[in-house]
Amino acid sequence: MVTFKDKQIFIDDQPIFLLSGEMHYFRQPKENWQHLIDEAKAMGLNCISSYVPWILHEEREGEYNFEDNLDLGAFIDLCQENGLYFFVRPGPYIMAEMKKEGIPYWVAKKHPEAIPVGFDGQHRAGNTLDYLHPGYLAECRRWYQKVMQVIVPRLHRNGGNIIGVQLDNEVGMLSWVTNHPVLNGNVLLMMKEYLKEHFSEEELLARYPFWNQNDEAFFTAMRSPEESYSLEFHEDFGKFMRVYYARYIKELKNYAEECGVCDTPFFVNIHGTGSSRIFGFPLGISQLYEAYNQDEGLISGTDVYLGEPTEGKYQDLYVINALTDVMNRKGNPLTSIEFESSDGPYCSLNGMRFHPSATSHKMLMCLSQNARMLSFYVFSGGENFLLKHPENDGNERMAFTGELHGFNAPVQPDGTHNYSFDHIADTAKSIHALNGLIASSRQVLDNVSMAFIPDYFLTEAVYPKSAKMQEKYQNLKRLRCEGQIDTIGRALLGHHISFDAADIQHNEINPKKVLAVLSAGYMAADIQQKLADFVSKGGKLILYGEIPEYDMEGTPCAILRDAMQLPKPSYLQNDEPTYYLSVRSCGDLAEVPMQRAEYAQVFPSDDSAILKIYGKDLMCGMIRQIGQGIICAVTADYPAQMQFWKNVFEKLGIRAGISAPYYRQGIYLAQTESEDGQKLIYLVNLDCVDKEITIRMNDDILFENFKLKNKSSLILPVNVNTPSATIRKSTAEIVGIDENHIVFRRNQERDEIHLFSDKKVMKSPEYEIWEKNSEFVIKFNNGINREICISFENR
Repeated sequence: MVTFKDKQIFIDDQPIFLLSGEMHYFRQPKENWQHLIDEAKAMGLNCISSYVPWILHEEREGEYNFEDNLDLGAFIDLCQENGLYFFVRPGPYIMAEMKKEGIPYWVAKKHPEAIPVGFDGQHRAGNTLDYLHPGYLAECRRWYQKVMQVIVPRLHRNGGNIIGVQLDNEVGMLSWVTNHPVLNGNVLLMMKEYLKEHFSEEELLARYPFWNQNDEAFFTAMRSPEESYSLEFHEDFGKFMRVYYARYIKELKNYAEECGVCDTPFFVNIHGTGSSRIFGFPLGISQLYEAYNQDEGLISGTDVYLGEPTEGKYQDLYVINALTDVMNRKGNPLTSIEFESSDGPYCSLNGMRFHPSATSHKMLMCLSQNARMLSFYVFSGGENFLLKHPENDGNERMAFTGELHGFNAPVQPDGTHNYSFDHIADTAKSIHALNGLIASSRQVLDNVSMAFIPDYFLTEAVYPKSAKMQEKYQNLKRLRCEGQIDTIGRALLGHHISFDAADIQHNEINPKKVLAVLSAGYMAADIQQKLADFVSKGGKLILYGEIPEYDMEGTPCAILRDAMQLPKPSYLQNDEPTYYLSVRSCGDLAEVPMQRAEYAQVFPSDDSAILKIYGKDLMCGMIRQIGQGIICAVTADYPAQMQFWKNVFEKLGIRAGISAPYYRQGIYLAQTESEDGQKLIYLVNLDCVDKEITIRMNDDILFENFKLKNKSSLILPVNVNTPSATIRKSTAEIVGIDENHIVFRRNQERDEIHLFSDKKVMKSPEYEIWEKNSEFVIKFNNGINREICISFENR
């Protein structure tokens, strides 16, 4: 049985960390499957994942094909014979670079009324459909009835190896990335019923003057929103679409359960990374959190495509994990079901290269934040075969990436390894040596939370002809995430401060945490009031961006500014080459060098100022006492100037539980801890230079003169229990454990291990042993062996 609780995944009541890889059986000749499974095991995978392409299995309506390289059942069975779990993704949508996103061509031809109608009644060529169109849903149900005949007998509960089923894929993504919302009559009638549930008739007439007109007039008005109600439409449509997506997922879940799927988690993936950055990702959370939290047995999984986690952007992955975790149903684990493992863009060989360590770095960051499943997309490349009944579309293949697919994957289309393969295999060995501990430990957090406001990321349906909607959207887009993550997220992590996220829209604010809010010019009145109350009762708040002037529908609302006793602000912006907007620190922070800025929300300077506009008596940063609490507001795009933020953090009492200061940063450091006090230290050098550091835990030195090799990533044990010994601390990683042996992987010139044991440590020419009061200190001798086994015997 597969279950999840306490943010862990359990298989047969044992916590497990799942390391999976996407392998498309349909892109390989059947005779290649065993070789690729062998490669997966060599890389350290304990699970295989695959989409199931409806477009191939039912290319023509009613004509099913589950033979040869489309023999899904045989592929799943072969994985089980090789001791691997299976994660199945039957769509209906699968994307996977397939034509029509994996939906058979005949579906849209049979149900043309399901093709989306967008703003101004426009029809565009595209691959999306109205998810809740009755004709489309009927086809989905028939597809599930067919494919579940293969899946259900192979569920883990039925003696098989399937441990999860994904429902659809990247729900809603294609609409918002194209700004082509689904405004079909079927959808707008549902929205009309939704509005009736949330507003009175009188409120609706005031909100939408056309409310009592006929359906066609209602459709026309909603597809071309006028300025008098454009912001109301934007809010209402975004909130309704959350319900719409949740209904769709509920329908698919019902179809699967009707077919016999039970005691098996259903996954809904969260999409949104783009151009190797985070900035669109919270949109996916905002759209889908009601979908994946509506029922027991549903679980979210992220799509992570962030390239190489360098010093300038490694904070993206951390924030993705923090935001996903806080929006998960209580007790649900953090998983990533599309986790980039390539060493370059996987759709082409003609592009950038990531450092081979990139995937390992991202893996360790996720582990440090309690990830319980990572599934590489894609583990192996393959071929896009010709369709049996092709469209005249230029290449007549199943997918749009050309003849081949999965370039730069760990196993590339030609069968060779990419540069990441060996790095991933090494990391996987470290993970599996400590799998149970990794699967059950929790991140050790410091006293900071990053606020999340889901309504800042409502469905991106922005009517191009609405100036009010464009103005609001541009303000939110500029201030809700982009530069703010690069500043606050990077400043916190640069000082090794481990923070979580807080959903301040739905939940009360933890008074024991300092709260960092990425704030735009728009903020709902109730959230502004909640923040003002939090501070007045003794809370500490960092506000970065703008102090809001409006609620989310554009009505003037300055609750937070009034609580801070600030006048109405003015705004400055950079205007090169005639004006170079510059900001200088002042007060206790005056030693920090002046910084350039692109914009600033400014107020007349007073004694609370910590940032001023150069050449003007205007402030854009302040620390103000409000009631019993403190607000530190920075209202310019002030960068992650580490000394400035260190000073701010110290004033607010923010401190890291584990640290390894380095003058150029570039080190990711975090820790997890089990209920019985076992700890794992996650350490990543993001730079291509070796570093010598001192690691401190709660101000005590853990390791001194520790040499951190360039681009290395390590999992170091502290008070970790094994059958033979308790490892008090070690500079070497554990890569193997059995009853009388521990295998370590060396990484220092002379690694040092401190352990307690009732057993005798066997001598070896590869290391020296000192014993004092039942503690053994073992130092590895210089040698050529990368891995060293320490053996024990009873005294």
